[in-house]
Amino acid sequence: MGFLKKLGYGLLAIIIAVFVFVLLCALNPSLTESISGILYGSDGRSGLIGGRVSENIEAGSPGVLPGGVVIQSVDGTDPASLVPYTPYNGTITTIPENVIGRNGYTPVTGTGEEITDTQAKEVKGSIDKGSVGDELEFDPLIYPYYAMLDKTTQALYRQIYANAVNVVSSFAPCTEVNTDQVQYAFEAVFGDHPELFYVQTAYTEKYTSNRKVVEIDLDYYTIANDLENARVEFDSAARNIEEAARQYSDDYSREKYVHDTLINTVTYDASAPMDQSAYSALVLGRSVCAGYARAFQYVCQRLGIPAYYCAGSSGEDHAWNIVKLSDGYYNVDVTWDDADPASYEYFNRTDGDYAGTHVRKSLSVYLPACTGTQFRGLESGAPPAEGEETTLPAEREGYDPYFDPYINNDPQIPLDYETEHPEYEPDDTNAQDEEAPAISNAAAQLAVFGLKESDALPSLQDYYRDCKVQLVSCGMGDHCFYNVVPESLFRTIESEYGKGNYLTGYMESALKTIGASNCNIVLQAERLGGGYYRIWHSVYVW
Repeated sequence: MGFLKKLGYGLLAIIIAVFVFVLLCALNPSLTESISGILYGSDGRSGLIGGRVSENIEAGSPGVLPGGVVIQSVDGTDPASLVPYTPYNGTITTIPENVIGRNGYTPVTGTGEEITDTQAKEVKGSIDKGSVGDELEFDPLIYPYYAMLDKTTQALYRQIYANAVNVVSSFAPCTEVNTDQVQYAFEAVFGDHPELFYVQTAYTEKYTSNRKVVEIDLDYYTIANDLENARVEFDSAARNIEEAARQYSDDYSREKYVHDTLINTVTYDASAPMDQSAYSALVLGRSVCAGYARAFQYVCQRLGIPAYYCAGSSGEDHAWNIVKLSDGYYNVDVTWDDADPASYEYFNRTDGDYAGTHVRKSLSVYLPACTGTQFRGLESGAPPAEGEETTLPAEREGYDPYFDPYINNDPQIPLDYETEHPEYEPDDTNAQDEEAPAISNAAAQLAVFGLKESDALPSLQDYYRDCKVQLVSCGMGDHCFYNVVPESLFRTIESEYGKGNYLTGYMESALKTIGASNCNIVLQAERLGGGYYRIWHSVYVW
């Protein structure tokens, strides 16, 4: 009996304690938030730690994030149908010695202040919404972070972007949002828009006890005080790289030019001012990983190449890029390629290549998986130095067209050396006469030569890959091979040989595979008609 009596008193004590606890929480909301901070994160936000997105967002699992933010696929399709990014075991295992410490990314961080309902009413009466950006549209292929968000958070994203463009410091949210939604929207704006180079990674907010935000404050670099001149400098620096890159006819070559130019013009400097901004890299020429990545992103965007800002870890907080080429997505880490020695080690690599060195965090885990293969590992050695010779071979002293690879600039006339070396003349008896009408049936025309349309290589990268395969199979000695290309690609190939890009395109890699050190190559173009050319390669490898 005594035992049951003691048990009854114990249960009564527990019930009284629970009642007192509930009463205290009702009278003091900050106590509830403190407990929430212990359970869910140091700032009391579910899923957030220290005011920023928790690192344990599950990669490749679109769904509902803390605060009710719905993550969607970049292209609007069913997330379950996408190939998700998989961070392998999700751990950093090996960081090469020459890139240790080459990081410096600062995560987006929000600092909050809780205010009373009375203070909230005063705030609402003292500030407006600024620019809400309802008229803005963002292409999901170029701005993937916007595409991830649900409609409510997208509306906030547009407002933050519009007010940042107008350098508005304080504004009220355009719709009812909580602290988590502000975090994700600001992070998405920052990730999508490197042109906002004057916006810092930190922001502040005021919210009520139920975490509803009533005021958002953006922080700007001091350069925003002279933004007109800063934008001129910024756009001029980006335009110079863009215009030079446009001399190349395909996205891969343009992307490579941007990569190489940043390596030649930017110095890694952990003490660089505005180091989270593309301005630090493009204008000041000194930055950390964030500046390199945002500069690369911005110039590629200007070129129409989808390039994304990717946040994660490489032992420490780190940023790099994801770029979309014709066959898929690739990782690019310009910062690590600008090490000693400079290289292409981290240029156009898959997620598998980055396993053990790069792990995505936060919203970046929802960027597309990098599984492209066509442009992976095409480059080797060090990027060319700034100002390295780019003149056509015909302009070089001592040029000999018999030994130098060069196709004449006008494909309608024979090569310069065809008459001097008749043994290399192609049989052009079946070629279409220049004055004759175009042949409509390309397949029939190619059939005359025992070829079909599927034999034609569709892109420069296909051409380079085919040349490498054939050259490697030839091995040492004197050989001849050919490939068929459409006229539009033939003109690009002319330019590539004129600039010497064939060396890094396939020649250097092929010679390395063969174990040879030199190769003489003579090219001849045979116009097949029907919009196709056959390019003959006479090579001597030793």
